[in-house]
Amino acid sequence: MPELPEVETVRRQLGQSLLGLRFVSVERIEPAMLLDCTPEQIRAELPGRVVEEVARKGKFLVLVLTEDAYLTLHLGMTGHLLVARELGSGAAVQRGTGGIGAGRTEKSQPAGAEVSDPHSRFLFSLRLSADEAADRHEQAAPSVWLEFRDMRKFGRVQLSFGSPAPRLARLGPDAWKGAWDIDYLRVRFVGRRAPLKALLLDQSILAGIGNIYADEILWAAQLSPLRLAGTLTLEELSRLASEIPRRLEEGVRLLGCSISDFVDTDGRAGGFQGTLKAYGRQGQTCGRCGQTIVRVIVAGRGTAFCPGCQF
Repeated sequence: MPELPEVETVRRQLGQSLLGLRFVSVERIEPAMLLDCTPEQIRAELPGRVVEEVARKGKFLVLVLTEDAYLTLHLGMTGHLLVARELGSGAAVQRGTGGIGAGRTEKSQPAGAEVSDPHSRFLFSLRLSADEAADRHEQAAPSVWLEFRDMRKFGRVQLSFGSPAPRLARLGPDAWKGAWDIDYLRVRFVGRRAPLKALLLDQSILAGIGNIYADEILWAAQLSPLRLAGTLTLEELSRLASEIPRRLEEGVRLLGCSISDFVDTDGRAGGFQGTLKAYGRQGQTCGRCGQTIVRVIVAGRGTAFCPGCQF
């Protein structure tokens, strides 16, 4: 599942591609991926609205639109948000270099058309433009296509008004850039008998950390994922508070982790997987102490750590 660095990578790229553009049409909708809204609402409300900001909270993306509308997106486990550019009304579209078709040229679909290929992973296709003439199908400024593809359909799209999706209000501060510190962790960990990793995965405490980055943060902090959170000393909490933003920052710098499905908006893989010290390395030698990385289950998630140097 894409975690904070992957979602931040997509947020930055969408900001570069979509800011100031106006939704022209909704070409394809997958109803199973809508949350608390309907295809009819999406088709009626999106066209005409301009993208004012591309924001992120934890693992969620939020397109802030004109007239107090918000499109909240969650990539689920295997979702991709991909951007393609159309070289004029009715012209062929050159899709991206990776997951969007590896350089194929495809004809654009008329508004409301379904994709004919039954094996297509088109689940959402949205057209935006900087020029109002595009809505009248005249020769105009190039269109930009935003595609949300997810084979497993666990990704979610929610249109709301007045504020982003209500479930974002239940999230804790952003794990990378949020307003929290060692005292924040101390208050929330005190007396807790849950395993440390379980609390790192709790989005109501810190938003954005998932399975991969939790394993990497704990390895870097030399803390066992099995450790009861309430037993951490101030020195250990300090190490943890330092490593959380440091490892997330590294993930953002390397444009995310592409162990399985993640690609950016151009279909390109990230590079964080080349720095992994614990996640997925069970049976291999620990790069710090030389013992063997082991795998256990914590909070229902496969967890890799080194018993020789993580206490």
